[in-house]
Amino acid sequence: MQVKFEIAGVQLKDSEAKTLLSIGSEMPVVTVDLMDHVDSRLLDSSKLFNLSIEKKHPELASLAAKLAITAPSIKKRKQPRGRHTISQMEVKKISLDQALDELCSFKSLKNVGAAMIIHCLSTRKRMTIREIAVTQVNGLWDRDVNAQSELFAGFKRVQGEFMPFVAKPQKGLLTYHSSPVYTALREGTAYLKQTGFAKVEEQVEFGSVDKELKGTETHLQRKVYRLELTEAGDVLADTWADVDKFILKFWNSRKA
Repeated sequence: MQVKFEIAGVQLKDSEAKTLLSIGSEMPVVTVDLMDHVDSRLLDSSKLFNLSIEKKHPELASLAAKLAITAPSIKKRKQPRGRHTISQMEVKKISLDQALDELCSFKSLKNVGAAMIIHCLSTRKRMTIREIAVTQVNGLWDRDVNAQSELFAGFKRVQGEFMPFVAKPQKGLLTYHSSPVYTALREGTAYLKQTGFAKVEEQVEFGSVDKELKGTETHLQRKVYRLELTEAGDVLADTWADVDKFILKFWNSRKA
């Protein structure tokens, strides 16, 4: 496992971090809970013991004994409430007119999220929430959306392109997963799934799309939602002719 230090998304050299941490009366002690960074299925004492023999690592046998004695009931972390139910939502179809009336009648994150999804999937068959986010944010930047818009919160500019800023949640630090765009797309996904205008496929993938991982880091899990319009969704996309203007107007009105 490679430990990296950063401040507000700015990566530090080990020497810089050590010097910064040493400024003060005493050196702070940092505890890293590996439950946040390894696949919990690896934390079974019998599996670890077998791995110690297979990989010829006696440290794993020692760890297996320690876990068996002091932490016999390690369980998989529960998913946050409501974070894993979108693909399983019950579909209650509504009419095209009702959907357009609901989506256009007032501006909300849910409605603009649904609009962004419809706009993207009208030209591409299947996309993930993240792919839609990147496509929309960069497309709106090219259309001269207000630079102070909340649209860009949780994104960083990398080689001329806006990319999601992904980091461990910290108080006061706005990342992609706490951004207005991500919230909008999740709520929009739930709405389109529940009303029968989109199909949602849920997959668990390993690793990271942001950086190359090594060793046990490759066991990190992430949930990915892939979206596709239904036949009704295709009709909705064809009917909502000014969806792009709706999206642009919304984000121009939301200042960070």
